[in-house]
Amino acid sequence: MNGFLFIDKEKGETSFDVIRSLKRVLKLPRGYKIGHCGTLDPIATGLIIVALGEATKLLEFLFGADKVYVAECEFGAVSDTYDADGKVEKVAGASPVELDVIKKVVQEKFVGEILQMPPKFSAKKVNGKRAYDLAREGKEFKLDPKKVNVYDVSFMSFEWPRMSFEVSCGSGTYVRSLVHDLGQELEVGAYMTELRRTEIGFLDEGKSRGISIEEAVKVSELEDSELNDHLKPLEDLFENYPVIDINTNDYNRLKNGGFVLNTKSVQGGQVLAKNGGKIVGVLESVRDEKFVKFRKQIKISS
Repeated sequence: MNGFLFIDKEKGETSFDVIRSLKRVLKLPRGYKIGHCGTLDPIATGLIIVALGEATKLLEFLFGADKVYVAECEFGAVSDTYDADGKVEKVAGASPVELDVIKKVVQEKFVGEILQMPPKFSAKKVNGKRAYDLAREGKEFKLDPKKVNVYDVSFMSFEWPRMSFEVSCGSGTYVRSLVHDLGQELEVGAYMTELRRTEIGFLDEGKSRGISIEEAVKVSELEDSELNDHLKPLEDLFENYPVIDINTNDYNRLKNGGFVLNTKSVQGGQVLAKNGGKIVGVLESVRDEKFVKFRKQIKISS
C-alpha cells in the first residue's frame, strides 16, 4: 500500500492525532511507514497530505510547498498564543478601524517578502526543546525572526471587530503571527479565531497548481469507504515536478547500487526518476556530476 491520502483535519485534533487515527482505521501493522507534511495547530482545520509506505520517501519534496488559507480574526483584543486557544485580553481604548485602512496596511506591510516572528506557542525548537513547552513552563527564551513570503491577501468579509480573509503564502508562514502583527501595526490588537487550509502546492502568480481541500476526506469517512477510492498514486502529486525518464537497463543498474552517466544534466539531487511511467526513485549527481545514482529508491509493487 503505497500512495498519498488527502485528509481534511477536524478542529481540536493535532496532526499527530490524525496519524494515530489513520493507523487505527487502516489497521496498519506496527512499523508500517506513515508520515505527513504541513503540521496544523489544533484550532485549524483543513488539508493535510499523508504518505503511506514508499510515498514517505517523497515527503521532502512537499515540505517547502506553498499554502492557501482561509482565516478569521477579531480586532480589539490580543492572545498569548495569537489565537482563540490562548488567554485573550481586551485592548483598552481600541477604536474601530475602517476596512480601507486595514487593506492599505496589509498591502504595504504584510504582502511580499516580510520578516515574521514565530509565536512563542509554536513547534519551533529552542536549544532542543519546543517553544510551546518552554512557554507553558513560563521560561524566558528568544526566537529569531524569519523571512517568509506572503503572495496575496484577499478580504472576504468585514464587520468590526471581525474579519475573514484568504491568504496565499510560502512555507513557514504563521497566519496567527500575521494577524497579531497586523493588530499591533493598527494599534488595536488582533487574534486569530479560525483557520482552514484549503490548498497545498506551488503557486504560479498567486494561483495554485497543487492540491485542493475539495479532494480531501475526513478520517471518520474512511471507515465507511474503500481506501483505494481515496489513495492517490505517487505520480498524481508530482506531474508538475522535474522528472527524468530512465530506461530499464539503467534502472536495473541503479537499483543494484550502481551509477549511470549523467546524460540529463542532473544537479544536486532534487530530481525524480521514472521508468515505464512509474516513479522509481530520487536521483542525485556524483563524481563531479558526471554520473547519477539513487539517493532514494522507490520499491515498485509487482
